[in-house]
Amino acid sequence: MNPETAGQVFHSARDEFALWSARLWRPLGELLTAVSRPAPGERVFDACCGAGASALPAAHAVGPGGVVDAVDAAEGLVADAARQAEAAGLTQARFHTGDVLTWDDGAEPHDGYDGYDVVQCGYGVFFFPDMDAGARALLRRLRPGGRFAVSSWLAGGMERIVPVGHAAAVPERPELAQGQRPSANERLNSEEKMRSWLLSLGLVDVEVHPVDYRFPLHPDDAWTFYLGAALRGFVQGLPPEALERVRARFEAGLREAGLGTLDASSLLGTGRVPG
Repeated sequence: MNPETAGQVFHSARDEFALWSARLWRPLGELLTAVSRPAPGERVFDACCGAGASALPAAHAVGPGGVVDAVDAAEGLVADAARQAEAAGLTQARFHTGDVLTWDDGAEPHDGYDGYDVVQCGYGVFFFPDMDAGARALLRRLRPGGRFAVSSWLAGGMERIVPVGHAAAVPERPELAQGQRPSANERLNSEEKMRSWLLSLGLVDVEVHPVDYRFPLHPDDAWTFYLGAALRGFVQGLPPEALERVRARFEAGLREAGLGTLDASSLLGTGRVPG
């Protein structure tokens, strides 16, 4: 899924995505900000910000003397994040709809500013057309000595639900039968892989933190998760009656696979550019 397609899918998933914010995206976003550690007065770039799960806590951390520029291609999620920031009085949080790899605020460097202090990306780098090139583009936004933080799914967790969702959609979308391309997340789904990848980008002081995060998954909640996550791409544009058939197959597939728990266990990786 390329960034443009991901933006369209997550824009359409806006309502269902919101249902999962409190139990999934916000807690994981808080954890990402806990390891990126924005400080008062710092400048943060939040890539693939979604509805602000990590950008909003970063804005609290930097305070009114700092800045958080948060960018995502999903217009609806960005609008939701901007409303939350306004309600909380977080004027230092600036939300933008666009491609995180090419977005430019048009501002000229001033007062010694030579880049962001922190760049963070929650569950987004594996959507880049070229994950390595995309990550390096993000790193170029950092000042010398700036910090990079990224989160990805741990092996054996979230990836188990994707084949079930894929199989449920194939009868309605025969073109999906050709199979799925391996997700770039597979390159980041263990502590060793994440550490090696961060080091390959030229980062120093690399740390990787595993997070065990799982909870019961009721069938009704499973379907809203399907429609509020990247899985929605399998069924985008299907009519209601087709969606009901996918839902029935999806719920049956979860039972057959014994998936009564959503395992969102993750890896949080950090590093610093030399300087």
